[in-house]
Amino acid sequence: KRVPLRTELRQLLRVPVFVENDVNVGLVGEHALGAGRGCKNLVGIFVGTGIGGALILNGDLYDGSRGGAGEIGHTILAVDGPLCGCGHRGCAEALASRTAMERDVRAAIKSGRKSNVLKIMKKKKRERMTSSIIVAALKKNDLVMREVMERAQFYLGILAANAVNLLDPECVVIGGGIAERLKDSYVDPIRETAYEYFLRPDDRDRVRIVPGKLGDDAGALGAIVLARQRLS
Repeated sequence: KRVPLRTELRQLLRVPVFVENDVNVGLVGEHALGAGRGCKNLVGIFVGTGIGGALILNGDLYDGSRGGAGEIGHTILAVDGPLCGCGHRGCAEALASRTAMERDVRAAIKSGRKSNVLKIMKKKKRERMTSSIIVAALKKNDLVMREVMERAQFYLGILAANAVNLLDPECVVIGGGIAERLKDSYVDPIRETAYEYFLRPDDRDRVRIVPGKLGDDAGALGAIVLARQRLS
């Protein structure tokens, strides 16, 4: 904690060093080279172990007044909802992240529901429910996994609608491992729910909600783009 990483790396490597949030550089990559290319205002929602977010406003990465802008995963969607890792209840991250989905799958199995998820995890030698396990369970038409996925997609749709109503972007990019693997089949239900909750119904024809295009390369490419911008 509180380590001056940039200063220490600059002294060690003797080159310019920049330190940035991983989701921020991921959205910079999608903005410059991927799904958000050409947009002036862009929101990123990256779903993984948690839910990360980032903002491009007027063409530039927006950090906020203290460097904490874009933490969309901690938008509270259900005040009496499940406990989030941040200590609050009902955050989007506690409702729709991969961690939240695993919690709900395990609870369903514990209650007596039948599911292949734990068997798939054992076969793949995984202790946590990864994106590949989610996809494998869906391919087997696992009803528990499908229900949990649909619930997560619903909350992500609400989250995307809130972002659009607040910031009026041209595009919302959904990133992360699940989106990378399932693409439109993951994002389509999120988009349809978001459209239902848009303040202005006509925005469904003007705001794109799309999966990211760059996958795991988004962060590395975005870091390169951002470093070049800050060196110029």
